[in-house]
Amino acid sequence: MKIRFGITSKLLMLFFVLIFIFYGTLLVLFIDIQRLKETSQQIISINNQVAALSKGMQDNLISMDVNLKKFKLLKKKVYLSYFETAQNDFCEGLDKIIKLNAPTYPVSSQWEWLRKSFKDNANTSSRLESAQESSVWVEDSLMNKWMEGISTARKENQGQIEQALIRINDLGRQSANKSLIGMLVSLFAGILGAVFISKSMIGPIKKLKHGLNDISRDHYHRIEINSQDEFSELAAAFNNMSRQLKEDEDIRSDFIAILSHEIRTPLSSIRESVNMIIEKVLGPVNDTQRKFLKIASSEISRINDLLDRLLDVSMLESYSGKIRPEPIDPNQLLGEVSNSLIAKGKIKDVAIRLHKLGDAPMVLGVKKEIIQVLLNIVYNAVKFSDTNSVVDIHVLDQKNNKGLTFRVSDQGPGIPEEEQSLIFKKYYRAKEVRDHMDGVGLGLSISKRIIHAHGGIIYMENNKGRGCSFFFTLPTTNESITTQGENR
Repeated sequence: MKIRFGITSKLLMLFFVLIFIFYGTLLVLFIDIQRLKETSQQIISINNQVAALSKGMQDNLISMDVNLKKFKLLKKKVYLSYFETAQNDFCEGLDKIIKLNAPTYPVSSQWEWLRKSFKDNANTSSRLESAQESSVWVEDSLMNKWMEGISTARKENQGQIEQALIRINDLGRQSANKSLIGMLVSLFAGILGAVFISKSMIGPIKKLKHGLNDISRDHYHRIEINSQDEFSELAAAFNNMSRQLKEDEDIRSDFIAILSHEIRTPLSSIRESVNMIIEKVLGPVNDTQRKFLKIASSEISRINDLLDRLLDVSMLESYSGKIRPEPIDPNQLLGEVSNSLIAKGKIKDVAIRLHKLGDAPMVLGVKKEIIQVLLNIVYNAVKFSDTNSVVDIHVLDQKNNKGLTFRVSDQGPGIPEEEQSLIFKKYYRAKEVRDHMDGVGLGLSISKRIIHAHGGIIYMENNKGRGCSFFFTLPTTNESITTQGENR
């Protein structure tokens, strides 16, 4: 059983990893700060105690010596009690210093030596009271050694403080390094996580985008997304939609093809019958009858043209795209269609102007199909143009694109932006003309398929002033024909 990690799960995992690294770094930093704090407090406490106790011990030694001399001189026991008090304070201070010894902060060995030496050589007050006047509590030379030993121990204590400060500095530096490493690891993990998640999201989104663009161009296919997340579900839904749309499109195309084929036979019979009546084969007809018969014949022809277009679309559905292009002179191509185009424009009082290209390169294509594309686009331009306006047809040499571009510009209302992506779809007609203009919305769809089969592109742009322009490109050969530019 595969474990499914959705987008939410991935984001939560990244979030918790970053939180773990962040708070882990904070925890390590907190522990180091606590260690620094405890070490600092220990150093300060020991240093202060050693300094105070050692200073008191030196004062006690002096006090013992002074009080003993006063006792011998004045024979007052109060000085002997002072001596005893100073001696007790000295021993108590020495014991306190020795008890400060710790593994992380050992005290000087001078203190142990001083305790042993004092215990072995110093006389107590009871001994001194019963002793002769010439007796001393300790030799002057030894007392000097004790004083020097205390001073030496204090210096060693100061040296240990300096070493401890160095250790604190090292701990601070290590803590800063750990914090920096934690930040770098967090940043690196965040970048990796963001790249991983963005990659797992951007890839499927691009596939879905391309799939939707293909559907807008009537290309139905599956997209493969193997991730075990919401995108795989979205891809499955997209594939189901694409399959359904393809099936619906196939059903509609088959229906239209069958319907067009089935209607053609009875329609041909009706048309022949009407023509026979008009031609008086079946007997004389009056003028009123002839008028309505001609109207019926015209409508039958219009329906027949519509069926031809529908059949053309059905044929293009199975169009393999394999054509046999031949070199075509684009200026000559405009000349061949000019009569039809100009006649179409006169019906609506729209002027058709042809702008041929001097030294035009030969294009590759099937002439009959390119003519159909030109007629479809120009007929649309005339249909949407106002009376007494102009439709311009240009041949443009796009040397950078290694092709030739045909441009058809009108002075109509233009195409709203929200409809521009739909105009090349089959059966699509603009909303504002559905009720009052003929057509089934096949001309541009047929033109698009033909141009794509020739390896070109077709697109449109709204003009800056009024109207719009349709462009389509065709590949060219190396040949070129010199022709004077012509306007008609």
